[in-house]
Amino acid sequence: MCNLWTIDKSMFKNDIPYNDLPLLPWKFNYNKVEFLKLAIKATWELEKLNGLMHLIPNKNILISPLLIKESVESSAIENINTTTIKVLQSKALWNDKALWPEKEVLHYHNAILQWFDQLKKYNGIGYNFLVQLQSIIEPNKTWVRKLPWTVIANGLWEVLYTPPSGKENIDLLLKNLEDFINNFDDDIDALVKMPVIHYQFESIHPFYDGNGRTWRILNVLYLVLTKKLDFPVLFLSEYINKTKSTYYGLLNKTTQYWDYSDFIIYLLEWIIHQANDTWKKILKIKKLMKNTESQISHLNMDYYKLTILLFSEPFLTLHKMQTELWIGKRTVIRYIQKLEENNIVSSLKVWKNKLIYIPEFIQLLD
Repeated sequence: MCNLWTIDKSMFKNDIPYNDLPLLPWKFNYNKVEFLKLAIKATWELEKLNGLMHLIPNKNILISPLLIKESVESSAIENINTTTIKVLQSKALWNDKALWPEKEVLHYHNAILQWFDQLKKYNGIGYNFLVQLQSIIEPNKTWVRKLPWTVIANGLWEVLYTPPSGKENIDLLLKNLEDFINNFDDDIDALVKMPVIHYQFESIHPFYDGNGRTWRILNVLYLVLTKKLDFPVLFLSEYINKTKSTYYGLLNKTTQYWDYSDFIIYLLEWIIHQANDTWKKILKIKKLMKNTESQISHLNMDYYKLTILLFSEPFLTLHKMQTELWIGKRTVIRYIQKLEENNIVSSLKVWKNKLIYIPEFIQLLD
């Protein structure tokens, strides 16, 4: 049974550092019938998503492009604005000419991939894990806050919330969160627990910058940690962007009334919606791959390897095709001509480089 902490609602004032943010777990009924019904439905959608993921021969076909989409949406919440297509192109042509928004988005993309790999080595998500994750997202603004005066305000600069201050206090809260995340013996369903972790991390707001992007990665890594997902392909940012006022209103309501209920329901409904949307997208990608492979098979090329390459890297340079297919430049040029003549791929020029892509695949990712 959980060791439950009681809460004094009078402790919170929006313009004073909330150093009395209660430790987890709060005294709350995590096993309400409404939560468990939604958790069962969400689990079913996640199981379907996991099963369909294994139909794709190379997981990079899904993981990397879908991560780019998430990275764009997540960065947009922080007012770092670009498009999925621009970032996919920058990834293909990574060099000093890439603009700041695309570089920031790719930092986020790389952080998810790197820490998905790290999660296999760690058997949990801890304090150091979170600090190092944030350092990849914001390499120039690392480590836990030491200075006061961090506030969360609206567009009119009205203070909505002042997170805890003081390194010692923040460390205590983060270590308590670590214990809560990695306690697999409590009686709380992982999908009900995820919104609680999400809320607590946002309330601690431990870093100078990159907090939002860090906990959005934490969400999907937690689903992987608890074996609800095999791969990091389910993301929250697009849903937040579409329901931003609801999302921030629910965070505020949870703090004001110390009731997770509406926030838990909101995030469980997100899992159901997003998992359903993602597995449907996988089926479309699988169908497009099959059709593309069939078309290329008539062109006297290594159709299987070429199909995998075209879907693993949505935008391809000539050099990349040469390297991956082990063929010469003239052969690559001949391949591209044939593929374009048969309306399988299109090409465009970005800077001095020619990029090859499948238009319908880009549309599915955008």
